[in-house]
Amino acid sequence: MSDYSRGHSKEAVSRMPIVPKSNTDALAPGMALSHVLNFSRAVAALLVLFFHIRSSLVVPYNLLSVYNWPARAFFVITTFGHDAVIIFFVLSGYLVGGAVLKLDIRSPHDLREYWIDRSIRIGPVLIAATALSATLQYMAPALDCADTSTTILGNAAGFQNFLVKPLCNNLPLWSISNEIVYYFVFPVVIAAFSRVFTIWLAISLAGTALIFVLSVKLAPLDDTNIVLDFPFWLFGAALWFMPGSFPRRRRIALLAMAASLLFGRLEFSKEHFWFRDLFLAASFSYTLATFFNQPMPRTSIRATLASYMARASRWFAELSFSLYVTHYPLIRLYIYFYFLNAGHHRTRYTAVTPEFLLEFAGLSIVCILIAFCFSALFERPRRLFKRVLSGRFPISSSLKPDGTSR
Repeated sequence: MSDYSRGHSKEAVSRMPIVPKSNTDALAPGMALSHVLNFSRAVAALLVLFFHIRSSLVVPYNLLSVYNWPARAFFVITTFGHDAVIIFFVLSGYLVGGAVLKLDIRSPHDLREYWIDRSIRIGPVLIAATALSATLQYMAPALDCADTSTTILGNAAGFQNFLVKPLCNNLPLWSISNEIVYYFVFPVVIAAFSRVFTIWLAISLAGTALIFVLSVKLAPLDDTNIVLDFPFWLFGAALWFMPGSFPRRRRIALLAMAASLLFGRLEFSKEHFWFRDLFLAASFSYTLATFFNQPMPRTSIRATLASYMARASRWFAELSFSLYVTHYPLIRLYIYFYFLNAGHHRTRYTAVTPEFLLEFAGLSIVCILIAFCFSALFERPRRLFKRVLSGRFPISSSLKPDGTSR
């Protein structure tokens, strides 16, 4: 990443803070960072899926009846669900935070377009996922999971985790609320530092303070708390300020990533969860930084392999958001029909058997296929959604490529 541009004009001063010019092409298809971001989103979505399926179908590791290397390997692979959410926060901070930093914070037009883009990206998917979850609750009454209409509407509006609880059959929605809050708070913070004092800024600051109080008073002070997780999102945004002279050692970054993941497996880390997540966010951010200004391989077998991996990562990354918001209610529905319905009473597996692995793979594939259909219905038509909103608001109807969420 190159040093900041110098000799800003008066107009540029209003765009506070300035983003390094080299980042304007950081997400170009020929640059490695673009594909690393897609790969990270794809892997993180799979890790969350695998964690929730395993924890739903298998007893905890210390209760297994058989301890062997397949069981150990399987539990190692499927234990990184929360780590994946922290990675999502860093990715969101880099992509959405970077979009905010490029705004003219004094321009109502820029801010309006930013909010419409964010609403189009999150709103249809979140509302549809909430409706799906509420419908599946009625299909599985034996699970003793029936949210009130207030909770359902609060989740559809993104108020879970500080005003209402996440849906009982879609607990992962807690992190979506966190991100929505960060989308709101970060521009407010930038406007305050830029001294853009308006009545709207005062109202926004009051709203930010209210969310802070509600998050501290009403929500658990654990690793899902909006306030405690905000620094991890800021790590991603801070990457835009990394100077070009900052040393980037990929081996050190990968070793730090491995150390942070290992630390997260220790019992000690459960008592110090914030430092555990901070360690992971910092090491993953540094790993991303090592790919700045690095082109994709263009010759030899490495170029061929990188091309195949880039296409697969992009395909999966495009449905990662839909997979994240739909997989958990589908898993709960599966538990209802297979474990509880029609008098078929089963207990969770106590060993990692071929039968279980087949069931695990089948349920994973079903969740991915449903997420693909869900994405086609509620994510891909973003241009149509924006054209509809453009008829009501005076903004450009062009839709920029968006990789700024799950």
